[in-house]
Amino acid sequence: MRRVGAGWLGAGWPGAAGGVLLLPVLCLAADVRVVAVTPGRSADVVIDRSAPVTIEVGETVDGVKLLSTDRSGAVLAVDGVTKTLPLVATAVGDATGTSSSVTLDADARGQFFTSGTVNGRSMRFVVDTGATLTTLSRADAQRIGLDYRRGTPVRTGTANGVVNGWRVSLDALRVGDTTVRDVDAIVVDNDTLPVGLLGMSFLGRFDMQRQGPTLVLRRRR
Repeated sequence: MRRVGAGWLGAGWPGAAGGVLLLPVLCLAADVRVVAVTPGRSADVVIDRSAPVTIEVGETVDGVKLLSTDRSGAVLAVDGVTKTLPLVATAVGDATGTSSSVTLDADARGQFFTSGTVNGRSMRFVVDTGATLTTLSRADAQRIGLDYRRGTPVRTGTANGVVNGWRVSLDALRVGDTTVRDVDAIVVDNDTLPVGLLGMSFLGRFDMQRQGPTLVLRRRR
C-alpha cells in the first residue's frame, strides 16, 4: 500500500541548513544572471552563459561587482550600472539552458504551492513530502486528458483513510522550467483533492533545501 498525503510540507519541515536563497534570472548589459545569494556574503552569478561563479560582497568578476546582499535581494554594478535584484520565486537554468533548480515561496500557512504542467496541460500542486507518489484527483486527470483507467488498480492510504485509485506513469511533469519524465503517480478515485500532491516520485529527483519561507529544489545530476 502506497502512502499519500501523510503531511504537507509546512513551516516546521527540517530542511537542510544553509543560507542560499534563489533570485530571479535577470539579463543585464553583459548577459548576467544572478541565480543565488548568501545574504550579507556572496552571490552566484552566470556571466555570458558560462558556469556560475561565486562573487563575494565588494569583489568584481568580469566587470560585475557585488555591492550588497540581504534576504530581500542583491545589488550589483554591471558595466557601471547599479541594479537592485528582488527575491522572487523562479526557476533557474544552468549554463546550457537546461533547468537545474526551482525556488518556491511558502504561503501564510507554510505550505508550498506551485503551478505546473502534466503532459503539457496545466496543473496546480502543493509540495507533499509525505506522499510516496505524486497524486492527482480523478477530476484533474479527466481534465488533462490522462487515460488513467488503463493504469494499475491500487488501494492507497491517505490522511482521510484508504481509497481506490490507479497507478500511472506521467510522461512529463514540469514545474517552472524543470521537466521530469516518467514520473510514477496515482489518480485517486474521488474528487476531494483541491490540488495535486507533488510527491516524492517527483521530489526525489531533487535535493531539497529549506531556508525560512523559501524552498529550493536542486536537480540531481
